Amino acid sequence: MMTTIADHMPARRRAAERGFSLIELIVVVGLLGLVVLVGMPALDDWLERYRVRTAAQNLAADMQLQRMRAVSRNHPFRITFSAGNNEYELVESDGGGGWIQVDPQPKVLPQGVTFSSTLGDPIQLSFGGLNDIAVFHPDGSINDRLAQEDTVFLTNIRGEAFRVVINQVTGRVQVLEGEV
Repeated sequence: MMTTIADHMPARRRAAERGFSLIELIVVVGLLGLVVLVGMPALDDWLERYRVRTAAQNLAADMQLQRMRAVSRNHPFRITFSAGNNEYELVESDGGGGWIQVDPQPKVLPQGVTFSSTLGDPIQLSFGGLNDIAVFHPDGSINDRLAQEDTVFLTNIRGEAFRVVINQVTGRVQVLEGEV
């Protein structure tokens, strides 16, 4: 009688080399499917909240960048908002009363994130009668300096809101959760 190498192995080792049964594989795949099914709504909620928070943080960073540019280059920089298109542009003064776009493309909010507010006007900025423009001056201040703060509201499709608040005098930019 001829013997094989497998005949000389302990029984436990031979069983381990056979792999998984079809039933075991189906049970594991079923459990993974159940975990994904239960976790998807929570993941979707988290993703929507992440989008609006990130959009607010990016807007705040762009505002701080425009403020730093205005101070370092000693001429005004501004952000022009287009609430209807959910985008904004970074522009700088050309020194002769005109404005030059800093970035070739406007900054677009992520899908599902909009400029919005329960107060009616999603962008509460004022500059010489022109709405939806934030002008950063070489002294670090913003806009007309008549109000204490300017605010830009961002909301996702679930109604979760963040607001970007700019102190008129100091130019400090903050991201705060919730509206009003």
